Amino acid sequence: MEDDKEKLDPEYQDIEKSGSRYRILNIFTRFLNHETMTMDWATEHYEANKTAIQKDFKLIRRILAQQMPNRELILDKTNSEYHISREGLIDGADAIALLKMLIGTRAFSKEELKDFFSDILDLVDDSAYRNIKILLSATMAEYKPVKVSDDLRERIRRLSECILKKRSVTFKYHSSRQGSDASKDIIGVPINMYFDTSYYYVMIYVLKDADPKDNPRIFRLDRFEFPISSSKRAINIPYSKKVDEGTMLNKTHLLKMGNDVNYRFEYFSYPQTALDKLPGSRIVEKKENGVIIEGSIFTEGALLWIFSQGNQLKVLGPSSLIKEVKQRLIDTMKLYEN
Repeated sequence: MEDDKEKLDPEYQDIEKSGSRYRILNIFTRFLNHETMTMDWATEHYEANKTAIQKDFKLIRRILAQQMPNRELILDKTNSEYHISREGLIDGADAIALLKMLIGTRAFSKEELKDFFSDILDLVDDSAYRNIKILLSATMAEYKPVKVSDDLRERIRRLSECILKKRSVTFKYHSSRQGSDASKDIIGVPINMYFDTSYYYVMIYVLKDADPKDNPRIFRLDRFEFPISSSKRAINIPYSKKVDEGTMLNKTHLLKMGNDVNYRFEYFSYPQTALDKLPGSRIVEKKENGVIIEGSIFTEGALLWIFSQGNQLKVLGPSSLIKEVKQRLIDTMKLYEN
């Protein structure tokens, strides 16, 4: 029940002087923002008599009944406070699960996560709302996102719109590839979007100066220079290039770079660890000290995961992947030579 009279700009003084219109709107907004108030506080704060405030509350009840039937203005007799109660559209446990997943991704800035927090909490009932705020308050206070831009939600919205309408986009991109030119315009048609390991990615069929072996390409949303421009008409791309995001997720681990290889690993640790990190992989043979796992993946993604496993994994094929692993190990050892 924070006092807001001193926060009014001069241009709004006339609105405040209009009396009941400003008062009703202000009370209603406070209630919708989960605030509570007593009758005594309201009469003093708005400088109105009890009858006037009672009429305001009656009107708010009528509006809720007509426009928001899942909400009701009620009086908590234990503390004489009025508040708007709500029937939850989703279960409190579901809300916690969603928010925990969002927090765990570390993909969004703290301000954007607060927006998600508020939007999701608006879908639960009063008791769940209060409990979730208590349960997640410490987590939210200590939240540390990966280094991302503050407009990731807008980037997702804009690229999703282009995917749905098959519109090309023109953009500049800060790539991690050596020798890439961040000042160069890239023109392409977004095909789909997916999330993987703290980042959102969009698959784009590049229309100009594209490497046919690497088209469509994967771009990370936070590395775009925004805003981007888009065409006003739909552009059709070859059917063979319309890769489903589910298929892509089964082959992608961190990076879609290099050739698409059919791998064969001998894995000496807990098998499910590999199966979880390599979607589409399968155990084809069980051995005394491990298992043989096969699947399909892009080379760079495979290499990143292989080296993360240390001596718990041995590459059995293909020969090109074995050669690349050996060469990178040699290059790594050279870094530690005196």
